[in-house]
Amino acid sequence: MENNQSNIKRTKRLIVCGVLLLAAVSASWTFTEKTLGNHECFVSITAREMLQSGDWIWPTCNWQPRLNKTPLSYWLVAGIAKITGEVDEFTARLPSAVFAVLSVAAILYFVSRLLSFRIAAVSAAVWATSLAYVRYAHNARPEMALTFFIVLCLLSFYSAVTTQSRKRQVAYMLVFWFGFALANLAKGPAPLPLVLLPIFFYIAVFRQWKMLPKLLPIAGMIIFLAIVLPWPLAIAAKLNWDLAIWKREFIDRFLGTYRPGGKPIYYYFYIMFQFALPWVAFLPMALAAPFFRVWNKKRAVMQFLWLWFVIDLAFLTISGGKRQHYILPLMPAMAILIGILIEDMAFVQKAYTKKYAAGILRNHIVVIITCAIIAPIVVLIAGNIKGPLHAARTNSQLLTAAVILSAITIVVAVAVAVLFAKRRPAAACSAVFAGIVVLIMIAYVSILNPLDYNRYSRDFSRKLAQIVPQSDNLVAYEYISNRSVHYFGRAIPEIKDKSRLYERYEQGDWVVATAGHLEKLQNEGKLKMVYYREKAERRWHQNAPGALFHKSAKFVGKDP
Repeated sequence: MENNQSNIKRTKRLIVCGVLLLAAVSASWTFTEKTLGNHECFVSITAREMLQSGDWIWPTCNWQPRLNKTPLSYWLVAGIAKITGEVDEFTARLPSAVFAVLSVAAILYFVSRLLSFRIAAVSAAVWATSLAYVRYAHNARPEMALTFFIVLCLLSFYSAVTTQSRKRQVAYMLVFWFGFALANLAKGPAPLPLVLLPIFFYIAVFRQWKMLPKLLPIAGMIIFLAIVLPWPLAIAAKLNWDLAIWKREFIDRFLGTYRPGGKPIYYYFYIMFQFALPWVAFLPMALAAPFFRVWNKKRAVMQFLWLWFVIDLAFLTISGGKRQHYILPLMPAMAILIGILIEDMAFVQKAYTKKYAAGILRNHIVVIITCAIIAPIVVLIAGNIKGPLHAARTNSQLLTAAVILSAITIVVAVAVAVLFAKRRPAAACSAVFAGIVVLIMIAYVSILNPLDYNRYSRDFSRKLAQIVPQSDNLVAYEYISNRSVHYFGRAIPEIKDKSRLYERYEQGDWVVATAGHLEKLQNEGKLKMVYYREKAERRWHQNAPGALFHKSAKFVGKDP
């Protein structure tokens, strides 16, 4: 008996290590290879300037106040850069990758206690192989940090209200309050509705009002305010309490009067399917499942997860300012629901019959193999059609990569079918998750990283850094991307007044212009061009030229 228990514990430890390894690879594979995007550079530049100025309270980006977002992501990147010595792709994206793995660990811990270890492992693996996870684990924006803390908040809250142990309840609620506070430092005030609305509806629907005094409301609020308030109070004092920027960023953005984006009311309904890939077929089933009594004890947890997902989705849907990444903190709830369904189909077959589960598997394999066969043909045909990805399609490696990915997909699908036929569901599930991660690894190396359109800004800016002496100033006419500022390595002030620009030019400053702004300067012919690059910037999904001007420097040349 003791040996059996010891073997079970060893097996569980191996599975935990395997899932966390899968999550780490999925989150960090070649995450330094791709150029930082424009929004990522809001984080990287602000962190760099914090280190340069020594002021960790007043964030700046290109030495302009950057008060739109709360500062946790800047602090983390700046802290890592203090160790590594520079702010680059690694330091900027490392926090997101770490928080992604931590979100997987949180699902493993809480779901194993709320449901079962097997459901926890499957759910965590579903989340770690979803498009939402992979995309934002590779992104320096604060979205993955926000997602982790919201996962921590909501799962610890539900654990607190369902445990019979007062000691555990207090511990869970302390985790909740600390997580809630840090979520607001990561990207406040988004966690306020995303956390509090599902909790309110859960308490109201299931009449848990008597639980409120047990949730450490006073001590928790003190912890929350002690962590969250110092930074906004310090900023408000510096602004003489003129908080118009926060009203615009938070209230006006929600109402749609500030940068509405023109998204339709149903925008998140297709984004949630996109983010759930490759598990998208299970999403409608997961939304319906909590209403069936067949789930027995699992049903209560599923209903909480359903409220988490649906209530937050409804809130985001009525918002006027819609962005696809806003839905990210909802997707772990859907991943857990999908994990419950897959675990039942593969192992228990209590809610779904063996025949139904076999039909689902068969249909999935047929569709996957069909798509895998068609994909290289589509790539081959599309290579002769101009469109947004025409430049990428001309890459001879793309067709080869599509063939390799399709071949691996077919091999994995056949292996899974054979393993299920031999009644080895654990091995089949392992093959599915491992196969998806292998496909992700190959896709990044052969397709996603080579399709790096931001590299034009990177290469152009690095060339400017070679030409412009460290002791000289570089200014931009009207606009310069954050990518260019990051890779140039110094601030590039934007000057919108043309007469002021000519003044700086006559004083010996260097001038850079891109896209349509370059055309305006060229038409006037008052500036001496030093360097020109045909593909210098990515503007409105097109490659735009850029040029460097200086009064007395020699012409360096032109690059394609």
